[in-house]
Amino acid sequence: MLNKEYLISIEKLHLIAGFSLVISGTMVYFIDGLEMALSWAVFGAMYISMSDIGEADMSQEKRKKLNHIIRRLFGYAGASFSLVLVFYYLKQLI
Repeated sequence: MLNKEYLISIEKLHLIAGFSLVISGTMVYFIDGLEMALSWAVFGAMYISMSDIGEADMSQEKRKKLNHIIRRLFGYAGASFSLVLVFYYLKQLI
């Protein structure tokens, strides 16, 4: 098998982080106003636009390189932290 399949691809992790940040931006508008809302929304939109890095087309050798392992770890961190942020702002609104 040339390309090992991951449970969640980097592209999906970026989409999770991006959409979570856009949702957080929408919610924070009601807490901190427009400036903070736009900051989160822009950051989320950047994540979404960067989502296609072509992991599915990478060779097994490229996937084992340190820079891809770091990219993958931070992909999980970004997706996780952005989901925590959504629930944090949701708690603030309720």
